[in-house]
Amino acid sequence: MDTELLLTFLTVAKSGGISAAARVLHRSQPAVTERLQKLSQMVGEPLTMRHGRGIQLTPAGEALLTTAQRMREVIDEFEDIILRRQRLQSGVLRIAATNTVANYFLPERLVAFQQQFPDVEIQLRGGVIDWESIALSDWDLFFLEGGLDLEGLPSYYAVTPWLDDEIMTIFPEGHALLQRDVLNLEDLMAYPLIWRESGSGIRRSVEKVFRDAGLSPRQSIEVTGVEAVGAAVDAGLGIGFVTAAALLCRKDWRVQARRLPAPHGIQWTLYMARPQPAYQSHTIRAFLEFLETATVGLPLIGRYVINPDAEIHS
Repeated sequence: MDTELLLTFLTVAKSGGISAAARVLHRSQPAVTERLQKLSQMVGEPLTMRHGRGIQLTPAGEALLTTAQRMREVIDEFEDIILRRQRLQSGVLRIAATNTVANYFLPERLVAFQQQFPDVEIQLRGGVIDWESIALSDWDLFFLEGGLDLEGLPSYYAVTPWLDDEIMTIFPEGHALLQRDVLNLEDLMAYPLIWRESGSGIRRSVEKVFRDAGLSPRQSIEVTGVEAVGAAVDAGLGIGFVTAAALLCRKDWRVQARRLPAPHGIQWTLYMARPQPAYQSHTIRAFLEFLETATVGLPLIGRYVINPDAEIHS
């Protein structure tokens, strides 16, 4: 079935004649007549007959009219959906992220994006530790604490750097080491250390710094999530490691921060997995464009390093 034949028939029926339908459709009268004839041949009987200066429907035409009207409604709905998505008056943005990213790097960005596009629904799943535990096909964008965390991505996804941040060493207030003007990693070895869960990108980054220095710190306390690290250090259980972004957001923690190893500290990069441009929805494309410009006029944490060419193959 050629839908244009049925829609032409509907226009003729509503207009009451061939010439009127031709004006509505911006087609010639012979073209409209030809479409009606093709549809009549498919049905096997006439759909219209002359009535005065116009036409009226035959019983076969009456039988097709309701179906043609439903098709017109479906096509109008389809076109409306496309237009609304193009204008971002609808759509869903589905994001999965690790604990730290979901808690400290995304919230204010998502709020600002939704203020600009209030009709877009945002779905955020934070605290992802084991990426194998979620169905990757259910999500659009993935924010990671390491460039090689995510396996099983479709081939049209790329993992790229997103933000640079720093991992700070935090101490309970009044800790003995805070009295020293100069601190190094070796000084931490004699004290309890609080570690994130094994899948944490922060933990891996800190462990690498210790390994590079030839040190093997004991695994004193292990907790899940940056909030737990801050709470444990606040309570005086030991020394921990959190992002600079977390410290800026959690001024209620009673902790003191130092940059170790001095003087440069531990630099840290967050990554994003996103579809290649040809596979991006209007909503995804708009959000990515928003992220690239969101630092202008917004008090956002972190420095953008978005670079589509810096792909990391996992």
